[in-house]
Amino acid sequence: MPKIARELTDVAVRKINTPGWHAVGGVAGLLLQVRNPTGSGSKLSKSWVLRIKNGSRRVPLGLGSYPLVPLKEARDTARRLVMEARDGIDLLESKRARRQALLDAQAKTKTFLDAANEYLEAHSADYTNEKHRKQWASTLEAYAYPVIGKMPVADIEMIHVLQVLTQETTDKEGEPAKLWYAKPQTAYRLLGRIKTVLDAATVAGYRSGTNPATWTGYLDTQLPSPKKVRPVTHHKAVPYERIAEVMAALKKNTSISS
Repeated sequence: MPKIARELTDVAVRKINTPGWHAVGGVAGLLLQVRNPTGSGSKLSKSWVLRIKNGSRRVPLGLGSYPLVPLKEARDTARRLVMEARDGIDLLESKRARRQALLDAQAKTKTFLDAANEYLEAHSADYTNEKHRKQWASTLEAYAYPVIGKMPVADIEMIHVLQVLTQETTDKEGEPAKLWYAKPQTAYRLLGRIKTVLDAATVAGYRSGTNPATWTGYLDTQLPSPKKVRPVTHHKAVPYERIAEVMAALKKNTSISS
């Protein structure tokens, strides 16, 4: 068991500014780690670490940053972990389980809109200006958010992606049509952006399994290739003053189309 150092006060801990590991006492193995991330002159960072025996080996467990986690809370947490270790609990596995439980809880409330905003924020440097960022998000805002924006990102399935892609819109002539058929290139770009957001959400731990916005082998079994889709071109309406003329011509034509 590591030696228990002299118990420091909160004032004494606050004054520690030398990079390295500093024992604060009260619990064996509880240390304050002080780091200068980018060299001389940078702001020091401080965090709590508990060096404790877990099974057959000694491991460091992070307990949070200081002063966000105050000295008393760090000591209380360290004492609890020491007691758990004595009871035979695998502290690393327990920490992983708690983290997974937190991610699962977050996933239940993390919406597609939240996930999309997180992706855009993380990739803000990819865009040369705000206009480019808005262009990337524009199809999501126009077509995805109204359908799946408020859905938990963990619950989105292929049927929901299909609902986005086949929602009612208007074609170039202003006639009602499904998005995939009325604006195939726009819909395909939209699909790619939905897939990217869901991929990022999977990596972040908000969802798992196959990405429901995958085209090859999945959505391509449900929709025609956008390269083969041609927006419907409607015939121009007959001017009302020619209706009688057209009806007379149709009466003379005995075909099924007539």
